[in-house]
Amino acid sequence: MLVVVVVLGIQVLALLGSALSFILTAISAGPLAGSLLGLAVMFLIFAAGVAAAARGSWKLHRWARPAAIAFELLVIVFAFSVIGGSLWLGLACLVTALAVLLGYFLPPVVDAYNRALEG
Repeated sequence: MLVVVVVLGIQVLALLGSALSFILTAISAGPLAGSLLGLAVMFLIFAAGVAAAARGSWKLHRWARPAAIAFELLVIVFAFSVIGGSLWLGLACLVTALAVLLGYFLPPVVDAYNRALEG
């Protein structure tokens, strides 16, 4: 579970960094400022959701696993959409998403969730 939570934390930091970048770019973007601020808000919302899923996963809350898995599926779609323009960004997104997905389905993690649901 530690790998899952750490990778989710890294994704939260990436989302927060992207939101900050959008805000800073919006300052001098003229007519595009509104769109950039909208993207910043969206990324902040995603960051809050992923942070909640990471915390919930650490505490083995049953809602956290499907929430994080759904987010990772979106990350995979995003990775394939940008991989042609930015190979490293696409690969980073793909690798982190797969790490989280695989981490959730490792037998010890599945067993821990099953024990938490029983108790």
